[in-house]
Amino acid sequence: MSSPAPVMWRLGRSLPEGQGVGLPGADELVARQRSAGFGPGQPFLLRPDGAPDVDVLAFFTSATFKLLSEQTRLSYAKDLRLFLSFLESQGKSWRDTTASDLLDFEYWRRRDPDNEHRVSGAKFSRELAACKKFFAWQHKRGVLDDDPAADEVASAGGGGLRSLRPRDARPVRVKWLTPGAYRQWRDVGLAGRLPDGTADRSWRGRNDGRNLAFADLLWSSGLRLREAGTLLVQELPAGDGQGQFLRSRLGAGVAKGRGRDFWMSTSARRQLEAYMASTRAEAVSRARREGRYDDRSGALVVVGQDRSGLRVRDGDGRVRTLTLDQLDWRDRASLFVQDDGGLAPAMVFLGDSGLPMRYESWEAVFSSANRRCARLGVPVSCYPHMLRHSFALRMLVTLLHAFDRRMGLTPQERREYRMLFGDPWTLVQTLLGHTNPQTTRDIYLEPVSGLQVDLFLNAEDSTGSEQEFTDFVHRHLAATGLVNDGGGGR
Repeated sequence: MSSPAPVMWRLGRSLPEGQGVGLPGADELVARQRSAGFGPGQPFLLRPDGAPDVDVLAFFTSATFKLLSEQTRLSYAKDLRLFLSFLESQGKSWRDTTASDLLDFEYWRRRDPDNEHRVSGAKFSRELAACKKFFAWQHKRGVLDDDPAADEVASAGGGGLRSLRPRDARPVRVKWLTPGAYRQWRDVGLAGRLPDGTADRSWRGRNDGRNLAFADLLWSSGLRLREAGTLLVQELPAGDGQGQFLRSRLGAGVAKGRGRDFWMSTSARRQLEAYMASTRAEAVSRARREGRYDDRSGALVVVGQDRSGLRVRDGDGRVRTLTLDQLDWRDRASLFVQDDGGLAPAMVFLGDSGLPMRYESWEAVFSSANRRCARLGVPVSCYPHMLRHSFALRMLVTLLHAFDRRMGLTPQERREYRMLFGDPWTLVQTLLGHTNPQTTRDIYLEPVSGLQVDLFLNAEDSTGSEQEFTDFVHRHLAATGLVNDGGGGR
């Protein structure tokens, strides 16, 4: 079986708002893309020779596709590109696809010894989901007489019906960090310290305050990368709140599925205040001097705020009210505030230019920190979503401890506590903003799947100290092989 053709289907994205301004033909191209139904930055596919396939393009402008989250749209476009390129290698049009083609694709992706880049069942399941959505839509539209990506298809060789969905598909086994491992990675990778905790005289980091504030925000709040990376100044909780955690509201435009409340630690809030008063203020001042905020096409200036939302003024001087739920990441990058010194971006995290950082850029910041840790012999690496996993794990262990006998609660008191505040899993689900509690259990908290049993069978009785409880939990988590403690941390 041949592999995908060297000349693959081409992946493109429509121009974002404001990009290409002033370039010859840019305005006409944007107008054509919008009239064809493509939103800003939307992915699409072209044939290997660059020619459009009207039915393929129609799928990318359909409501079925647009209702997917932005990240899912891009992932599905890449997955579909691979399958269409696989068909191209077989000299076949997607309109002639059969169930056997999908079985061949599954074999090549997962089990073909000639394929050096075979994938897991979970990865193929996502690729299959993209194909299923594409073919089901084309079938419903009447382009195809039959849907080749039905759940059950005829096996090659007359072996009856076989499901395309892998039986071993399961969520990717993610990793978690203990607090000690996180501090080690943070101090060495982002703050430029040496493994022994001393200052590295050769360190030339310019954005330490920003990077530390962002990492601590993820660590203490469980926010997703896009949620934290597009946070507005207007969404920060008041810094004078009481308690260890401060509550605020996240807009639906960047949250996954719906707007929700979130909590961040007071220490993370103080770190943000320090960043905004120093590194961020310097970047804004520099950008003003260099005129980077002048004549910004598509910019919206906040002129007021009330319970209904933000009142913004566009470039034509028109004022309207936008709720935070209406603002996606592009809107947020175009949002400015006016103070005595002039304009400044409304987004919290800025680059050296004084302009809002694209939230995807944080992946490169984390990768750079990982390389520094590896170079200095620190056995810890981290990516943004790992901090969300770790937040969930810390919260659940804390809540399990509260429900355990170590808090001196009688069985009756624990039942009453659950009636008042809910099960620990439900509380963590709320903190993470999951709509399905099974997601919380199956993906984010795999290390503690047997912890409650271990607590019942093996933990000391309620006279044990909190440190003994913590040590017991750490031993359980270490045995899973999924939690990185940094080799003991510092």
